[in-house]
Amino acid sequence: MIANARRLDGKQQSTIRAMTERCVAVGGINLGQGLSRTPPPASLLDTGAAHFKTADHSYSLAQGDPALRKAIARKLTAYNGIDIDPDDGIVATIGASGAYNAVLLAYLNPGDGILLPEPFYGYHRAAAELYGVMPEPIGLTAPEFRLTKQALEASASERTRAIVLCTPNNPSGRRLTADEITAVAQFAEERDLLVITDEIYEYIYYTPGRHLSPAAFAPLTHRTITISGLSKTYSIPGWRIGYAAGPGHLIQPVRTAADILSVCAPTPLQQLAVDALELPEAFYTGMRDQYRTQRDRVASAFRSAGLEPNHPEGAYYLLIDCSSLRVQDGFEAAEAILTTAGVATIPGEAFHHNKPPYTYVRACFAVSQEDISRTEKQLATADFSTLMGTGATI
Repeated sequence: MIANARRLDGKQQSTIRAMTERCVAVGGINLGQGLSRTPPPASLLDTGAAHFKTADHSYSLAQGDPALRKAIARKLTAYNGIDIDPDDGIVATIGASGAYNAVLLAYLNPGDGILLPEPFYGYHRAAAELYGVMPEPIGLTAPEFRLTKQALEASASERTRAIVLCTPNNPSGRRLTADEITAVAQFAEERDLLVITDEIYEYIYYTPGRHLSPAAFAPLTHRTITISGLSKTYSIPGWRIGYAAGPGHLIQPVRTAADILSVCAPTPLQQLAVDALELPEAFYTGMRDQYRTQRDRVASAFRSAGLEPNHPEGAYYLLIDCSSLRVQDGFEAAEAILTTAGVATIPGEAFHHNKPPYTYVRACFAVSQEDISRTEKQLATADFSTLMGTGATI
């Protein structure tokens, strides 16, 4: 019998994808996977329809289409406050996950440690483990999830080589503050750590103040690789356009790794992505207003059903405290919500290295208006009374 590689021992399909399949099987409403079911910008679709007739359907340069890299550099300067050379400081990748894979491959060896503020996006852990990198979770306390230098020091080890910062955070919706980023800068400088940022939700926020990119802070500029992409902002996750950006000396190994992993990102979609990056400010304002409304509607529906959602500052997820249910963990909570209300969510265990300190699920509100309305109706008529108990809340 042909055996799988040992690196896959104990690995299985992600909890998020597994719940999506479970949801489809029972005909539920999928608030689990972040599929971005809101429509892409109409102008982008119209441009795309015409673009494909004359697009370049061959390979692009390994580092990405020159026009896209220039557009990303302009955006990084204007929006993120980061000065990047498009010629040697950017590599286009197959999604932000492709950029993250390339960074791991380029910089971390088996046995190295990587700090992950918890709760974290499960892919950050899974991909690291696939390369033999050891996740080092930083347990943050709900509901604030504040990142401090003390928490960093308590979680790091002699093998620590990097830290991942996701802001706004998936799943908590937290936006890192200047004080938190400064604490990371001090710690990373002391330990000579690589800082990897995942800023895929950078345009999706609801609290005052501009998005803060860690690489824009001078002490971090020379040791930070900024990862982002177009999937979430423009509701085009299937296009798989992401990128990694940073100083040329950091990006060159990432380019080599990305080339080996996937040759290049889809050329015609890279070219079309330039148009997305040039959309007017009104698009971003309207998008945030829409998501804010959807957040509040879905949160109200869960609250009316006797469950307690958080109030995210950014991204498009709710953490639903299920302590009122007589369940053992997030898996049971997610199953109870699916079978009782026909609404799929993700167990909190998907975002922790060990058992979470409280029972919760994650719900995505970047879905269609029809699914928002169905969620409201089904949660309003769901009877959780037989499951309700007493329990501590976050």
